[in-house]
Order: sequence, then C-alpha cells, then structure tokens
Amino acid sequence: MLNDSDKLIDIAPATAFLDFLKGMEVTHSAYQRSGIIKSKRALFLYNEGLLHPDSTLFLARKKQEILGTISVIAQRNQQLPCSLLFGAEIAALGLENRKVVELGTLSVKQTQQQDNLVFMLYLRIMIYTIFVEQVDDLLIQVKENVAPFYMRNFMFTRIGKTKKHPEYSDLNAVLLRLDVKKMREKIYEQQCYGANGWLRILCELGLNRHYRTICAQCRNGQRFRPDPQDAAVYRYLCSLQR
Repeated sequence: MLNDSDKLIDIAPATAFLDFLKGMEVTHSAYQRSGIIKSKRALFLYNEGLLHPDSTLFLARKKQEILGTISVIAQRNQQLPCSLLFGAEIAALGLENRKVVELGTLSVKQTQQQDNLVFMLYLRIMIYTIFVEQVDDLLIQVKENVAPFYMRNFMFTRIGKTKKHPEYSDLNAVLLRLDVKKMREKIYEQQCYGANGWLRILCELGLNRHYRTICAQCRNGQRFRPDPQDAAVYRYLCSLQR
C-alpha cells in the first residue's frame, strides 16, 4: 500500500548522461553498504549491459534526490550479465527464440521507506517489461537470502543451484526466472475481460496510472541511450580508483 510519502516519488528512465552517472553512483554506494562489492573499488559501478542501446536505467526520485535505481538489460550477442555465472542454466531453458531481459542494478538509499521503494521499483519495471516492451522472460540474479521475497511477491521461480558470485564478494547467488509469455497468455485467455482484458485487469489492480505514465515516457522518447563517447567516458570513470 502506498502512503502519501511514496506518492511523491517519481520513477522514470534516466534521460541524460549525468542522470545515468548519478544513478550508478547511488548503485555503487548501496552495493558497498550491503557488502555486495568491496569498499576499495572504482568510483562507479561498471555494467557493460547498460551500454546496449535497448537497455534502460530507471531512477526513483523525490524532487531532485535520487533514492534508488533499477535497470532493464537487453541481450548482447545472446548474453546477459547473469550468463557469466548461470550460462549453463540459461542455456538449458531453451530461450533462443524468446525476448529475454535481465533486471539488474537494484539499489535504494537507506531510508525508513526502503522496503516500500524496492517494491515500487519492481512493480513499475515489471509493468514496463510485461506490457510495454512485451518481453517473454525476465531473469534476475539475487542474493540467496532475499530470493523468497521475489518468488512470493513477483511470481519468480528459482532456476538451478546456489553459486558464489566472483564479481560480488563471493556472495551466495541464485538465478530467478519469470515466464512472462505464459503469464500474458493466461491474462489474454480470460474471455470475460474481452480483447483488452489486460487493460481492465490493470485498472482493477489500481495499476493503470503506472501503465499510462510509462507509455507517455516511452512515446516522448524520455530515455538515455549512451553514444560511443558516453560509453568511453563511463568506462574511464569506472577504471578510476578512490
């Protein structure tokens, strides 16, 4: 349930390179605080997947302050960041002819509402991927101890065994998948809702406002896409040590 404070938070794609860098700085700080990365690392968190033109970094803002981030990462040469650790598990799923994205760089600043913010970020990003981008599968790699949250609240299922992640302090990580195509087909099969049943379902769940907002953002082209110069600067900044 959203409270009055939550309603002041705007979640939207980064629209400029500076926005992108500020968001990655928030992610870097959050990952350090939670022990995902070690303290003596680069100024910014590097994520090659975010340089893909079809990837999108979303920022949660309250006025001018960035409170959190989450991203939709597109495949590059049939690979995703999670392919590094879970390549065999992904290959076994047989997703070659499906539109697959990874959700990553989830981070929130320490606030009294941080649990609400995590839920808000995932809710918005799932509406975007399911109903706007119309992906077939969502993949995420998460710490083992938080996997039940995503399975309980967002219907993800666990794929394979726990593994230690070499890029993130050898934390125990698991791969989760959401078969969006199967979910969407079930929604469309509900004949009582008619041809646009999924829109009626969003209305009944109170999510239509979120859907309209995301559609407007996409129509207006409000999304940062890094050009080669942006990518070069980002890589350089990520190579600098504190």
